[in-house]
Amino acid sequence: MYSYFYRLFQSLILKRSFNEDLIKLIKRHNIQDIIDIGSADSPLLNYINNDYFYHGYELDPYFTNKLKLKYKNNNKLSFYNKGVDDIDFEKFDPKKSIIVLVGLFHHVDDDQVKRFINKTKNFKIFAIDAVKIDGQKNITKLLMAMDRGNFIRKIDNYKKLLINFNFCVAKNRYLRLPYDHLVSTKNIDENIVNEFFN
Repeated sequence: MYSYFYRLFQSLILKRSFNEDLIKLIKRHNIQDIIDIGSADSPLLNYINNDYFYHGYELDPYFTNKLKLKYKNNNKLSFYNKGVDDIDFEKFDPKKSIIVLVGLFHHVDDDQVKRFINKTKNFKIFAIDAVKIDGQKNITKLLMAMDRGNFIRKIDNYKKLLINFNFCVAKNRYLRLPYDHLVSTKNIDENIVNEFFN
């Protein structure tokens, strides 16, 4: 039920989906496996085709059970009821994989982020999160207060935590209301990131 109302609210305020930009970025790399952590109802699937193996990891079994049933005849799509700490990254080839984290970092504490980074040093990583920036409008602060993530950080805190990542702020790019997203990437060409997210 939460998913329905969340997607309804999102459709009202969404100007464009960042998944449109993300799939363009993925197409510019030699990617075989998309590892989507915190995938919820896997909206990225609306933008990919059978060129990739998709692995959606989500803690809530409501989403994973629903998607397993919906895509039961597609052996290129897999869904797992696991959190970020439980994923075996060794089964993936870092050179041919990309890890996608949509809003994950602002839902987990610093220790979980550090454990994740230690296990995924050689992977291409794309993350997008809410970020606190000085001078944000009250409507932006209100939208962030409504977010279920307890760890929306200031940009400097993300930078201290995400060692060897590159960053760009997608300002007012995806919502009809003023809102800032921090795009954090690792082992991905910074020029390509800026081409699609700046």
